[in-house]
Amino acid sequence: MILRFLQSRLALAVGLFAMTAVVLVLLRPILPIDETRYLTVAWEMWQGGSKAVPHLNGDIYSHKPPLLFWLINIVWLVTGASEFAARLVAPAFGLISILLTARLARTLWPDAPDRAGFSALILATGGVFLLFGSTTMFDTMLTTAVLAAMLALLAMRRAPGVMPTLGFGAALALGVLAKGPVILVHVIPVALMMPLWADRPTRAGLVRWYRDIGLGIAVALGLVTIWLGPALVLGGEEYRTDILWRQSAGRMVASFAHERPFWFFPALLPLFVWPWGWNRRGLAALAPRALLATMPSRFVALWAISALTGFSLISGKQVHYLLPALPAVALLLSAMQPNPAPIWRKLVLLLPVLALSGLAVAIFIGAVPQTQVNGAEMSLATLGLTIAVAIALVGVVLLIRSAVLATAIVAPVTLLVLHLALTPMIWGDFDPSAIARVLGEDQANGIATTDDKYAGEFSFAARLQQPVTVLNGPVAQDAWVKANPGGILISRNDQSDPTLTLILHRDFQGKGYRLYRVKQKAQTSPAEVAGL
Repeated sequence: MILRFLQSRLALAVGLFAMTAVVLVLLRPILPIDETRYLTVAWEMWQGGSKAVPHLNGDIYSHKPPLLFWLINIVWLVTGASEFAARLVAPAFGLISILLTARLARTLWPDAPDRAGFSALILATGGVFLLFGSTTMFDTMLTTAVLAAMLALLAMRRAPGVMPTLGFGAALALGVLAKGPVILVHVIPVALMMPLWADRPTRAGLVRWYRDIGLGIAVALGLVTIWLGPALVLGGEEYRTDILWRQSAGRMVASFAHERPFWFFPALLPLFVWPWGWNRRGLAALAPRALLATMPSRFVALWAISALTGFSLISGKQVHYLLPALPAVALLLSAMQPNPAPIWRKLVLLLPVLALSGLAVAIFIGAVPQTQVNGAEMSLATLGLTIAVAIALVGVVLLIRSAVLATAIVAPVTLLVLHLALTPMIWGDFDPSAIARVLGEDQANGIATTDDKYAGEFSFAARLQQPVTVLNGPVAQDAWVKANPGGILISRNDQSDPTLTLILHRDFQGKGYRLYRVKQKAQTSPAEVAGL
């Protein structure tokens, strides 16, 4: 059995995703502001902060539920406060999602066992899933929860009973703890539209079906309340308002971040299906006739279409918001029968890597602005490695006879080329370690910032033991400087205060950051005291 697994497409899917995710984590620093912020929240919890109510820079952090931070802290119990170990938590849920996608395919198409491994491979080597699945964010956890909920819905249709309903509720609770009520946008439309996807002979009774859906939601509320009840009490009124309204319904009605037009996601559809959908057979698998042909395809199509529609109507939009719908895309694409394609068709899949190779050359010759930051620039060795990897990928894809294997390596190696090509920008402008190193080595006398939007960019990287003081205005700055001789002030403005000494000037996120040390007060000698 083990040998059979190792020779399967599912094993290839797991191996390619795991290897690519680890390599991408090693090729980039913790990226602001999301990864730096989430690791800082986990770090403050690790230092003894509340386990029920997350905190960021000493203040209550109500933007996200605590599951990711709990899991990072659990990992740290084994590894210590390791950055690398923490950054593997979210990708681990990417692996779980790949396995659940294979299981869902076996459930939907028991007479087509090959679709299980194929759908897992399509998901694992899709460009968007690979890129965002390797980051420290909440979307792979949400993807796992959505897949578990879809499996529970199918179980509820086949064999109504207590266990499928409990499973459905547990999956919803997992999604809420992972990223909040947004899981309902992915799951509830599919549950409510059961009469549209289930065949009439196997269709559940409507009364019983909707009763069980309601019971599942009640189970989810009960499970979430185990955390939410104490959190609402401990967090206070502002936390209750934020977590119950502003961070969920408030984002949907009128986004206060990431507001984009309704056509944002439809315009990105080619990106979501790359590379597997960039061929004739892939497009045929997504044709309306194919989507409506059978119960399994209708189930998966309604899942994908309802997510696309729902998130298009919601005000705030980010590319990774649709990550939990990508298993549906993979399941639909698994219907195609890939055959060796002419060279020109293979070249279509390789257009992104060819474009990235051109970008690497442009960066090397300085034709791309804002890429040489803090003295970081693409070396001849890096350029050579980037072009060599790109040429190797093109050669392998064009020569290999297996259409499945050729397509499977396109996105992983393209992302490798992307990271190599953008090395000067990524490490020159987005690496917090240079600033964090100074802060971490000299934090005894206090650290403050004039940036009123400070989001913990340096706190975890510097392993700060105390929150950074946020100074609102010159009066607060003067008072802090007088009270903290030897302290460090972070500012994005040039400070003319004679009591401050510039110790570091570095660009970060396209902005110039200056670190100043507050001069120590002059010591008065005993003779001077006597003379007074």
